[in-house]
Parts: sequence; structure tokens; C-alpha cells
Amino acid sequence: MVLRIRWMRRMWWMVFLVFGLVLAACTPPAPTSAPGGESAAPAQATGGEEKVLRVWITWGDNPAQLQSLFNQYGEANNVRVEVNSPVEDDKVIAALSGTEPPDVLVTGGPDSVGTWARENLVTPLDDFLEGGEVDLADIFEAPLSQCLYQGKYYCLPWGTDTYALFWNKDLFEEAGLDPEQPPQTLEELAEFARKLTKVDDNGQITQVGFIPDFSWSHLGLYTVMMGGYWYSEDGTQLQLTSEPVINALKWEQQFYCDYNVDEVLRFSSSFGGYASPDNGFYAGKIAMQVEGEWQPGPNFIQKYKPELYYGVAPLPPPAAHPERAGTNLVSGTVAMIPSGVKDKEAAWKLMAWMMSPEIVAEEMVANFNLPSSKKAAEDPRFRENEKFVVFLELMGNPNARAPILTPINAEVETELGQIEEQVLHTCADPEPLLQAAQEKLQPLLDKALGN
Repeated sequence: MVLRIRWMRRMWWMVFLVFGLVLAACTPPAPTSAPGGESAAPAQATGGEEKVLRVWITWGDNPAQLQSLFNQYGEANNVRVEVNSPVEDDKVIAALSGTEPPDVLVTGGPDSVGTWARENLVTPLDDFLEGGEVDLADIFEAPLSQCLYQGKYYCLPWGTDTYALFWNKDLFEEAGLDPEQPPQTLEELAEFARKLTKVDDNGQITQVGFIPDFSWSHLGLYTVMMGGYWYSEDGTQLQLTSEPVINALKWEQQFYCDYNVDEVLRFSSSFGGYASPDNGFYAGKIAMQVEGEWQPGPNFIQKYKPELYYGVAPLPPPAAHPERAGTNLVSGTVAMIPSGVKDKEAAWKLMAWMMSPEIVAEEMVANFNLPSSKKAAEDPRFRENEKFVVFLELMGNPNARAPILTPINAEVETELGQIEEQVLHTCADPEPLLQAAQEKLQPLLDKALGN
């Protein structure tokens, strides 16, 4: 069978993360380099040298815009802020374990924060927060909770993301479906997907209704929609064999195994690049997708397929649980201070500026991301696009929640990625795979927690 490139990249990144941390513990720190291969500028000036603060960001559709934003801080505080964006994952690991990390590190999500906290690679922020420069009450609860690890904050959300259902209205009309009426339940979504899937006389798929892991895994979202998560609320117990995890994988499985798995993989491998006019959804090859709030913005659909006739709505709940309507998993950009930073006070001052409602609003409007600040969310620019408003309301929904951080997130993510691929691509029964993973990983979690 064809292997999903995105899963391979994710799995190798997780393997690299764990290997890199082990290697860092066994070898002396090495000098780090800036992403372009040049020597990294010092985080703290000496003598009469100009003060330089470095910000590394692992994403960035518009690096010039990011640098321009941070220039505001530099000009107001008589320092120079150097922004490197996007920074590759391997350079982040090397920098965190080295002697010259960036003053502020910004990542696309909190997945590795628990692991880095366990390895003392990032700084707890609680003492800084006591100063009051950042108003925690102004940060939406769901994105803030993703930064809490064992009772301490190791990061803060800088904007955030969530996901909803996109549907192609033209393809709905062609299939005899109401283009203004998205599926109202998960069961109806599967029914619509069958009606929207086309197969030619040779048995080859020419259009697919829905692929649950396009463009990457959404297992976390499906699991919370099923009523749970793979960790206990306090993060001390794995719940990989719980019904929500099993049911989420089985729900995903039907979109491969009720069809011809090899044919679904062959067809999806023909999709173009994520940020290109040949993206599977933009090109009309896939009728429904789960995607993020950035898609309706100027860097994606407006740029690559402005004429696309589509709608956005919350992912629907299971028919038996209408009370789960609006359930979503909020997880996105977080900022942190590496432990090796020499002048943490200067780094915190910069980070507090980043968290101000005005700066959050400016950056999230520019990138079409959700504001993590309640005051920033009042900016009328966030409601100019009706499709973006769907995500804004999801973030504030009582059913919004964030992932639970543990010190073995990397290991669990890797294991779940492998299980999901087996379940979807080989139609394997998820229960024995999850049971084996539970038995393997719970002792690892116990050890990491000191139990």
C-alpha cells in the first residue's frame, strides 16, 4: 500500500525528538547555528554592543510581516529583535539542548512542551506571571489550559487554532444534496460521503466524499467528539483502550475500509500540495474536509482558489449525543522561554509584549488565526469574514477543550500515529493495538511522573 507522506514525516519527527533528547543528555552541548546556517547572534549584549533578542518561530507564511511586527518592540525598547521563521524542527531540538537557544521560542502547538518540561529544556513561567504583566484572565480558557503541565505554566498561547468541517457546495449540488445544509451528525457525514464519492467503470475513484486524516490526523478531535481523550484529566493515566478512542478510530476506519483501501490511498496520493491550487479540496477532488481557521484567509483559499463555492460549519456530533454539538479541540501556537536563555527577564519582557491584546490582534488578523486574548477577540476585524466567525465561536464554546500535556506526549503521539495508520490502511482491529500500547506506555508515564 501507498504510505502517507504526512504520517511518515510526523512519525520521524517524533522519533527524532526522543532520540535528540536522549543524545542531548549524553553529550556536552554544542554551539548552535541560526536557521540559515550562520552563527547565531548572542542573546545578551556585552560591553557597548547592541542588545539583541532572538525569536524563533517554527511556522511563518510571511516572515517579513513577522519581522516587521517585532521591529515595533525593538524600536520602542532600544533593542534589536531578530526573527527567524520558519525554523526547522531539528534546529529547535539542537538549540534547546545547546548553549545559545533563542530568547523566545514559538511553536505551532504544545505537543512537545510536556516532554521539554520533563527534560528541563523550557522555563516555568509562574514566577514571571506573578508580576502581572500578562493578564491570565484575558486569555481564553481552552488555549491557556494547553500550556499547563503538572500545575505550572511552561508556555503561553499566542493565538490559537481549532478545526471545523468544510464542504464544497458545487459538489453537494451535483450529488443532489442541499448545498446550504452540511451534515448534522457524524453518521450523516458518512452517508453524505458515500453519495459524494464517484467511481468510474474501471473501479477507480474520481472524487471522494471525505478522508478523515486529510491533510493530517484529526484523531484528537474525533476522540473528544466521542466523549473522552486518551489521558485522564489529571494526566496521570493513559486511557488508550477507552470507548472514545476505540470509537473514534472505528469511525475513521469506515472511510477507507468500506471502500477499496488501496484505491483511496492511490487517489489521495494524486492530490497536489497543501498550499497550492492543486490541493485536493481546492481542486474538487475531495468534497468535505476537516480544516483550520486559516483556510478562508488570504494565504490559502483566497490566494489559491478564490472562486471556490464552499461552506464551513462545526464538525457535527454523534446522533446519540446532540449535547456534544460544538465540541472542538483548541490547540495552536504557543510561546516559551528556553531554559538556557541568559537574560530571562529580557525574554519575559518581550514575551509579555507579545501577549498584549493589541499585538495578539495585529498578528492574528494578519495570519487569519484565532486570538487567544478575549480583548483582542473584540476587534471588529475578526468578524469581517463570516466563515472565520464559525471558528471564533467554536473557540468560546463551552464544549471547547485543549489537549492534555504529559511528559510522554512524543511517545504517545508516535504510537497513536502508527496505530491509526494500521487501522485505516490495513483495516486492523484497533482494540488489541491500543491494549498493547496501553501496556507499553503506562509504565513509561508512571516513571516520568515519579510514580
